[in-house]
Amino acid sequence: MLFNNENIKHVAVYLRLSRDEENLGIEEVLANHRQTLINLCNENNWSYEIFEEVASSSTIINREQMVRLLERVQQEYYDAVVVMDIDRLSRNEFDASDIKRILYQTETYIVTPYRLYDLTKDDDSLLLGITNLIASGEYKQILKRMRRGKEYAQKQGHWTNGIAPLGYTKDTKTKKLVPNERADDIKFIFSEIVKGTTIPDLIRQLENMGLKTREGKSFHYNAILRLINNEAYKGTIVSNKTTGKHANTIRPKEEWIIVHNAHPAIIDENTWNVANKIVNEYSFKAPRSKNRVYPTTSLIYCANCGKVQGNNYHPHIDKFYIKHCKYCGNRGFYYNPVLALIKEEVLQHKDSLLMALETLEEGKQEDNTEYKKDKLISRLNKSKKALQRINFAFEEGDYDIVTYRERKAERQEEIKLIEKEIEALEKEDKTTKIDTLKEQIKAIDRLVGKWHFLDGEGLSDEQVNRLLHGLISGVLWSYKKGAESPIINIVYNEG
Repeated sequence: MLFNNENIKHVAVYLRLSRDEENLGIEEVLANHRQTLINLCNENNWSYEIFEEVASSSTIINREQMVRLLERVQQEYYDAVVVMDIDRLSRNEFDASDIKRILYQTETYIVTPYRLYDLTKDDDSLLLGITNLIASGEYKQILKRMRRGKEYAQKQGHWTNGIAPLGYTKDTKTKKLVPNERADDIKFIFSEIVKGTTIPDLIRQLENMGLKTREGKSFHYNAILRLINNEAYKGTIVSNKTTGKHANTIRPKEEWIIVHNAHPAIIDENTWNVANKIVNEYSFKAPRSKNRVYPTTSLIYCANCGKVQGNNYHPHIDKFYIKHCKYCGNRGFYYNPVLALIKEEVLQHKDSLLMALETLEEGKQEDNTEYKKDKLISRLNKSKKALQRINFAFEEGDYDIVTYRERKAERQEEIKLIEKEIEALEKEDKTTKIDTLKEQIKAIDRLVGKWHFLDGEGLSDEQVNRLLHGLISGVLWSYKKGAESPIINIVYNEG
């Protein structure tokens, strides 16, 4: 198309795609657009400079070529900006306003293959504003459809969270994760954590074995933490968990999309839970901390006031001791004899675990836990779908803000109650109890033998601490004034 405008000599050609809108492949679509605009420039005898990028229209901040283009427009390099359509500049109404202002102030035309816009003319300025408003509305609708499509795919068990985790490959046909040749590496990492291996020791093992991350880099502390915390390894997909530009705000749990058995698990749920508990509840949160870890770190509590009683070393007598409680005055005592007593009692606890395991395995009582759980999950899914319908109705304008908030709050409360029922039921699950008891028995078997703190060799203090945390929730300590000896009461984790 010829434009009879003698004021246009040199132009900027701007090309942008955010996705394959014509199903031809982004490169081919861009090539077609590029050739169309170049032909337009040649036809009108305009010299040109090309700015081209594949980027979202959500904001111009992350669009390097657009930022560069606007800088040069403000320096009055160009007489016009040539684009395929107005919405190629921006579908964001706020950015579109800024772009329009810059072009108006510099008296820079906008040219498409079908029309020339002169922003100094009221009619063109108004038309451009209406066009931008329509484009902004279309963009918002596109975002809604994409978001709904993603949520639907996630509920079908499709992997939509980016690159597949180490140990998995995304099947291009089913869109689901399938274990690959690195799955055994993941099993090894989890098994070592459950055995009581510290993260620094595990990293050294992985380095010696030549095992690297997916990117070919050495494992580091936080990489192991992220791996252990990844629900995907137990076959679960969790999405819609965070919000915000940097995903640093956690949404309410009822808004999460959680899909169990979405794909084959590499790690069974019990092992995942044990490893997760180790690294989150009593892993050593400051791996570079100068504070020493003792076999009973964060396990000895004052029986009088419930405060943690730590340990310390007395260099003058070369002995370790349990500190006195500064809150209630509960007295301290030498650490070694107390630790030896704790070890003796914990090892004897194995007989109780074996009896409990035998009772559960041979029990003939009817176990209808799974039936109850299935019914609760069915109720939970219905409530979550109802919540989604409420959100959808609000987006479509069917509910006012007051009605929306009331209905949403009711459903959210209902979801919380059902989740609590499921959680309570899972704790009663016979299979889970059996698995937990077996893990506790394994932990006791590992504690048999020498401990480095008591014997100068054997299990390290950190290994003992981790294994003890898997068996006991605390040691209640009391040594009252006038008492002949301290009293300890070990509180064991429930099987």
